[in-house]
Amino acid sequence: MSNIKLSHMNHWKTIPYKQIDNFRDFYYEDKSNIAYYSDWDRILRYHKATGYDGIEVAPWDVADILKLFGTPKDFTDFVKDHGLEISGMFHGADDSYRADKYDEVLAAGKAAVDLCAELGGKHLNTCPCNNYYGVGPLDDEALKNAARVISDIGEYAVSKGIQIGLHNEFFCAVNKENHHKFIEMTDPRYVFYCLDTAQIAIMGDDLLKFYETYHDRICTFHLKDTASIAVPDSIRYDQDVEIRDDGWRWFWEPGEGVLDLEGLWQLVKKYGFKGWVSIEDDGTPDLLASMALSSYYVKEVLAKIYQ
Repeated sequence: MSNIKLSHMNHWKTIPYKQIDNFRDFYYEDKSNIAYYSDWDRILRYHKATGYDGIEVAPWDVADILKLFGTPKDFTDFVKDHGLEISGMFHGADDSYRADKYDEVLAAGKAAVDLCAELGGKHLNTCPCNNYYGVGPLDDEALKNAARVISDIGEYAVSKGIQIGLHNEFFCAVNKENHHKFIEMTDPRYVFYCLDTAQIAIMGDDLLKFYETYHDRICTFHLKDTASIAVPDSIRYDQDVEIRDDGWRWFWEPGEGVLDLEGLWQLVKKYGFKGWVSIEDDGTPDLLASMALSSYYVKEVLAKIYQ
């Protein structure tokens, strides 16, 4: 049995149908490839066909999923019918740094944990705070507020069989100057780490040293590549920096950037990691092509090191 279970974080954004049965008629409505990306049945078939074991649910999926399927369990059953599992979901802990928002942030976190559990997921990968723009820099009191509520969400999560995985964004208010401090502020019994390989590198941390330091806290990965290393603060802290309309990409498929992912996988082998690894192909102009390229790299390059 493989030590690594490969998942894919859903970035299709809008999937309006559960299953299109009159596919040929649907195609002829506009004679484009839109027909191929409009129903969950085909999206899940693509996951299976390109070698994934599971899917990570994105927060923008949830409302539409519930409209189409009725309950989280009905969606999970549909996923299982396609030979897949739900590895987990993503969550953003906005306003965690504000003491006066503690109850609200905790309630939202618990609700996300409950939904993740209903879906059958194991990981709630959590951005620990708002974007840096308009919020940063955070002082120690703000960091303590965020660490407190994240730890309390994590304690609730563990009681439900879920692991909270901190997920830093390169534009998050918890950033290069304080994210190590923040990790240490959280309770290691309840708060783990989802290592997004590209986000860490763009932020300016050393990917391999980071894994060496925190390997015992890392519960899962968002695996992707980048060609942008240690981007200056003036760029990372600007407004809406992740959103680009000029074709620029922060993120690339594994093997298409400059990260030493093979070196990372040597460490993954050294420390005997076992569990879910999610590919995140955000920013690609062709999601299906990226899914296939990413899966190939994991199964044909990294798997020769450790699988």
